[in-house]
Amino acid sequence: MDAVFNAQSVVVVGVSEAADNLGKNVVANLVNFGYQGKIYPVGPRGGTVFGLPIYRSISELPAKADLAVILTPARLVNEMLVQCGENGTRAAVIETAGFQESGQTSGELLEQEIMKTCQRFGIHFVGPNCVGIVNTANNLYTPFMPFSAPYRKGKIGVFAQSGGVGLSMAERLCRCGVGISKFVSMGNKLDRNEADYLAFLIDDPETEIIYFYLEGFKNGRAFAELAKRCKKPIVLHKSNTSPQSLTIAQSHTAVLAADDSVVEAVCRETGIMRVYSLSEALAVLRSLALPPLKGNNLAVISRSGGHAVVITDACSECGFHLPPLDSHIIEYAQKYTRAGVIRLGNPLDLGDVYDLSFYAKAVEMALAQDNIDGVVFMHVSQMAQEGQASRDLLENLAQISARSGKPVATVVEIPFQERVRLEQDSNTPFFLDPGETVKALAIQLKGSNGGKAGKVFPEPLADLDSAQIEQWFSGILSRNRQPLLDEALQLIELAGIPTVPWRMCGEVEGALEFCENAGFPVVLKAVAPSLLHKSDKGAIALGIGEPDVLRREWRRLQCLSEDITGIVVQKMVPTAREIVVGGKQDFSFGPVIVAGLGGIMVEVLKDVAMRLAPVDVDTATQMLGELSGSRILGRFRGMREADIKAGARILSQVSILISRFPRIREIDLNPVCLGDEGEGALALDARVLIDRP
Repeated sequence: MDAVFNAQSVVVVGVSEAADNLGKNVVANLVNFGYQGKIYPVGPRGGTVFGLPIYRSISELPAKADLAVILTPARLVNEMLVQCGENGTRAAVIETAGFQESGQTSGELLEQEIMKTCQRFGIHFVGPNCVGIVNTANNLYTPFMPFSAPYRKGKIGVFAQSGGVGLSMAERLCRCGVGISKFVSMGNKLDRNEADYLAFLIDDPETEIIYFYLEGFKNGRAFAELAKRCKKPIVLHKSNTSPQSLTIAQSHTAVLAADDSVVEAVCRETGIMRVYSLSEALAVLRSLALPPLKGNNLAVISRSGGHAVVITDACSECGFHLPPLDSHIIEYAQKYTRAGVIRLGNPLDLGDVYDLSFYAKAVEMALAQDNIDGVVFMHVSQMAQEGQASRDLLENLAQISARSGKPVATVVEIPFQERVRLEQDSNTPFFLDPGETVKALAIQLKGSNGGKAGKVFPEPLADLDSAQIEQWFSGILSRNRQPLLDEALQLIELAGIPTVPWRMCGEVEGALEFCENAGFPVVLKAVAPSLLHKSDKGAIALGIGEPDVLRREWRRLQCLSEDITGIVVQKMVPTAREIVVGGKQDFSFGPVIVAGLGGIMVEVLKDVAMRLAPVDVDTATQMLGELSGSRILGRFRGMREADIKAGARILSQVSILISRFPRIREIDLNPVCLGDEGEGALALDARVLIDRP
């Protein structure tokens, strides 16, 4: 990545003297913004552009170029990469479209072709189908549209799968006193993907805050592991979460949507701050440009009583507290009020104070209060007589914030033209919406308190009999079908997961023999490929307490389907507290483990906790504690506390199983019965789906 962002020379391939030539725009941006490296335009017609000769081929260049920017037709890109490789260039930005995102087989073949070429020469590239990259530190601008002015230099890296979204975010950040360090339009992510960019940004000295706009993950697992280690705040806008947007995304940048619930879980686990709109992203990024918020106590100071109420409501909704301001602050404010009719407190409504220098002093005094972690300041003005004073106030508040090490989020409600002027001239971040500002502070605080602590996806210890499990897989694959109930129960037993006593029987006598040893009552479950959802089809008989009833229910179950292979008889156990334990192989993030309260209600309530697998027992215990209904696992209506640790051990064991055997596409243990504390836990039912080689 260093060769991309810190290239000492750039060859722009696809340049001509034509007025509408896109390659010419790249050269214009590099020249106009003062890029100090060598610039080599290349185009088959030759000529000159901005005083630079246009070479007819890459082989004619007087020296090797560190970075190639390619804007030729898609069919010519591979040939250009071959020439780059032969000339010693090892980094490229392929801005050309017409590859996999086109939906055409020819586009996929072209991608395969250029990947072979790049692997042959050791070339790494951004794109294809992208806008380009920007490094404000060295004025390296490769986007193919002409810029009217360079970006404001800042500390936020903007990395977007969509060039349009990325450019919009970069431009907005530069208009609110923040600026950017790097910009990348990732495009199809054929070579470099989100994990590669994050790995670079972790150590990039010019980037302190990281923003990603993604429509899909190509290497989500590596991205999550890097995010867990990253000490810099990461803001993620993950779109493409609905069936309606999925079709658009596939045709736009050739991605598949990740399961959004998995993305949510990854963000919680790694401390990534997830946002859901461009405006929310912008607000959070602006808040991160302020000193960090270290607690949930705020002071609200406003020139408008109505705005103070709006901000107070937002603070309450987001979990912030407004501690009383010290008496000397109130007494000081009273000296400046004119009518004396406004009740002073927190929020501090100073609607009848017209001395703008006082506001800075009030904010400074509030920040000095030990139990105040930050200030939301609402500046309302028509600016007719306060224009310069208002601009000076914003700069002064920024300096006070920096000195105190606490954030001052300044929200402005000013005329449009004055706001435009502020956007052009201000070197400090400001906000436009009070509610959005408070929500941004809440997201920042939550992100700083969550994730990024402790072990990085610890590998728990487990004693799995890998040889027997492999033998189990061989047996299932030879039958050319998915595992049935008895086979699923066999697998989890091989994985060391305790199950309720059971036996697969082909004749009723075998079931009766089981009952003689295990005792009544028992449960019968018909086993057949057509009866995967047994309760829906009456394929379960519960509470069988004597032989005659068992024989009658056996006959009934045998008549349910022609493909019955047998009937599982299980010892019936009391199930006061149940959980569901599940796992799956996520397309983007690999093995994922899920826990919820057991039974059919888990599908209705969707009260689940999720992590990337594997997890250790401590993490599994935390997951069970995160459930909204977790109170039922504690002391409840005369019941003792459930054996949560035993349930956590099963959860951890399942996570290890799906991690070590990725052929398991899905696994569900529902229910897992938890005994009282110290009594253990048992899996009552299991379903497993496997992928075939």
